[in-house]
Amino acid sequence: MISLQEALDAIAARPICLPAEAVPLSAACGRLLVQPLYASLDQPPFDKAAMDGWLWLADASGHIPAAGLEPFGTIAAGGTPATALEPGQALRIMTGAALPQLPLVVGHSACIQRFEWAVERDGRVHFTQLEKFDNIIRRGENAKQGDCLLSPRLLRAQDIAILAADGRATAQVATRPRVAVLSTGTELVEAGQPLHGSSIYDSNRPQLLAHLAGYACQPEDCGTVPDDYQATLDALAAALEGRQLLVLSGGVSMGDFDYVPRALVQLGVKEIFHGVAMRPGKPTFFGFHEASGCHVIGLPGNPVSVFVNTEVLVKPLLARLAGLDYRPLTVRLPLVSTIRRKQLDRAEFLPVCLGEHGVEIVPYGGSSAIQALAAVDGFICLAVGVAELSAGELVDVRLIR
Repeated sequence: MISLQEALDAIAARPICLPAEAVPLSAACGRLLVQPLYASLDQPPFDKAAMDGWLWLADASGHIPAAGLEPFGTIAAGGTPATALEPGQALRIMTGAALPQLPLVVGHSACIQRFEWAVERDGRVHFTQLEKFDNIIRRGENAKQGDCLLSPRLLRAQDIAILAADGRATAQVATRPRVAVLSTGTELVEAGQPLHGSSIYDSNRPQLLAHLAGYACQPEDCGTVPDDYQATLDALAAALEGRQLLVLSGGVSMGDFDYVPRALVQLGVKEIFHGVAMRPGKPTFFGFHEASGCHVIGLPGNPVSVFVNTEVLVKPLLARLAGLDYRPLTVRLPLVSTIRRKQLDRAEFLPVCLGEHGVEIVPYGGSSAIQALAAVDGFICLAVGVAELSAGELVDVRLIR
């Protein structure tokens, strides 16, 4: 058995195997951006108005012009006035519109005055009070050409907006790996079918298919296999072919009917590790099938264990195959209640929810109590040797995306 950190290091050491491809922005959300994105132009590409109002050249005195200003046309977003603005003139300008050419007049600077602080009288514009700010967004204020706009990441909707604003019609993303999802266990019944005897519904496979669908891959349902060695061998052989990853649940421990490790070895899967000092997830198997180029992660059959280990081990592996470092989303918050435990030999992930006063532990009756996951916002990890975390202590919460 290896430590959790050793397991993560083994995953991080795997070679990159997913080539990049260009996809249109409409298909890029939820994909893994594989290269940093550098700005191809200044953002904004010109000085522009931050609000609707009157554009004028204010002097350094801070006084309202007693004689008012000469109105000088209107400019909307996308338009440009034909001539430059001069001192003593005011131009109606709309949010997002590019500023016209402005003369360099010593002691004067461009400013946009909101409409409600101005009145038009006798063909002149008079201000009732002055703005504290110029309300102008300068060229390159948000980003300059050559700045890094995005680091490699799982692309979100806001990232797509950044790509589009830089004039990109496509994004360079990792190809989506085919991921086989397989459940093992004679007791498992497909949802919608009648239960019989001591059978239970298979929740792991639907959970994995849904969990992985949001992480830049193509999960493929390979069904369930009973606890029979030949059936397990046949199902695993079929699942390995043409896929880059096989994720299976159940059959990886040391019981009389846990056939998965032996079947994988017979099929030529090289074991990288089998057993991790973590709770839940101790029996987890990780290996590689060189003949097909498929990695294999075998998870324990308990639903909470499957959920935790998908976050902790499977997602980092998918990121690594694309050449990315996986960074879980974390937030540091105080514990509401003290946590104590007796078994200190493994890193332990505890489900938590975020409350008004901090982080609260979600009680659950072991790693088969899947109903508890409905209340879970994330997990905290107690490192090996840690017996207690006190109420009020700040802890790192690994949020579920």
